[in-house]
Amino acid sequence: MTQYLPTSTRHQSIGGRNVWIFKKVTEVGITFEIALFYDPDEDPPGYCAQLVSPEIEDAWQNPHVGHIFEDGVICLGGSSQRTRGTLKESFSKSCLWAEGMAIMIQSRLAGRASEFPFSINNKPSEAR
Repeated sequence: MTQYLPTSTRHQSIGGRNVWIFKKVTEVGITFEIALFYDPDEDPPGYCAQLVSPEIEDAWQNPHVGHIFEDGVICLGGSSQRTRGTLKESFSKSCLWAEGMAIMIQSRLAGRASEFPFSINNKPSEAR
């Protein structure tokens, strides 16, 4: 089940849940730490991906703007938004999200506004 996760992935039991924490170094060199876990209380139940680090702008913590919820769970798209049916899907989507968020962070560090690059529903006025 975890053979496709990075070899440096840490497994922990937190609150009775299995949690896999991995680091994703993006193409622009920004490192993210993301936790994956199964949440039976989500609708529908499934695997969530939650940002551990780095901290991101408060204004980006929105499922539409930065594709992340206020509780740090990454918006994985589709009808369920917060979950995927498999650990592999949640891992894959969270890696793609990290690449998009890295572009936003890099743009901010360079003094430029940016919108999430992989979204089809952004408006120019949402660039931050």
